[in-house]
Amino acid sequence: MQTPTITLASILAAIIWADGDYSDVERTTLSEIAEALGIPEKELTMNVTAALVELKNLDEQKATDYAVKHAAKVNDEETGEVFQALLQMALCDNVLTYNEVHNLLALAEALDIDQDAAVLMLCDLVKSEPELEVSFEPEDE
Repeated sequence: MQTPTITLASILAAIIWADGDYSDVERTTLSEIAEALGIPEKELTMNVTAALVELKNLDEQKATDYAVKHAAKVNDEETGEVFQALLQMALCDNVLTYNEVHNLLALAEALDIDQDAAVLMLCDLVKSEPELEVSFEPEDE
């Protein structure tokens, strides 16, 4: 993968941050993403942890700005793979929140992925997750 690990870790961390909890299933998913993308798991995990520390005290808008800034650094040929990893992270806990969708669409735009295509990619994954809970309410900041 040509995209720097720290870049990928920063945007994955923004998806993890959006639901307010770095759960065991997200850790497992991170390991699966590292393996699928050929990135050393320890390196990706370390960078995600560091990014979560940076995100910790940010509000929603600043966290989105942080993620978008890093998404702009993704190698153009890898945007689809990266967005798929973001979708996988957002859905791994079987809960899709308003903040996660907001971040996913902002990141799709930053990755130069057409919004309609991003929504269809999300729908495709959602239909394969029958136990998925969708939260339509914005989370309190």
